Amino acid sequence: MVCTFDPDGTAIALVESANGAAGDVSALTPSGLQGVTLDVREEDMTADILQDVFGFTPVARRERSVRFVAHDGAGGSLTLRTVGKASRGRLGGGTIRHVAFRALDEADRSVMVQKLRSVYDISVSAPIERTYLTAVSFRAPCGVLFEIATDGPGFAVDEPAERLGERLMLPGFLEERRQELQMILPSLD
Repeated sequence: MVCTFDPDGTAIALVESANGAAGDVSALTPSGLQGVTLDVREEDMTADILQDVFGFTPVARRERSVRFVAHDGAGGSLTLRTVGKASRGRLGGGTIRHVAFRALDEADRSVMVQKLRSVYDISVSAPIERTYLTAVSFRAPCGVLFEIATDGPGFAVDEPAERLGERLMLPGFLEERRQELQMILPSLD
């Protein structure tokens, strides 16, 4: 495991999975998030939604935390940590805006949305097309912004798969900001 901080101070770690190849960390290809921890004010229906809508399974409980793992074992874990009354986070450098959950396609996403509406009476945004995926979002009962994003069409929609990552590709709505973004993003040399 390699631990570091991003330019805004958010702690990150590169963790090799049990089925990954041992050796030089720079030769590994990231394939997903190991886990995320959400600090919440109180236990609520968010845990039910993780299980019932997204297929997560609770695997551990310690003090005021519950850890869930993805149904397919490939999506890592999510921990809900109850912290009581605390100030809400603010958007800015180093903050995480939302947590995204995977839908195989629009039909899979529609099943999740229908369950959120019918069982939990949760309003979900209209689908947002983001070039590489389509997504809907909603506020979980705990207050965190959740997103359900489709797998496709994928990153190879605007460049060949064998050339992915060689240059900065942007969704259409960000193209007008290309120069600004190139100046603030770290170099990919």
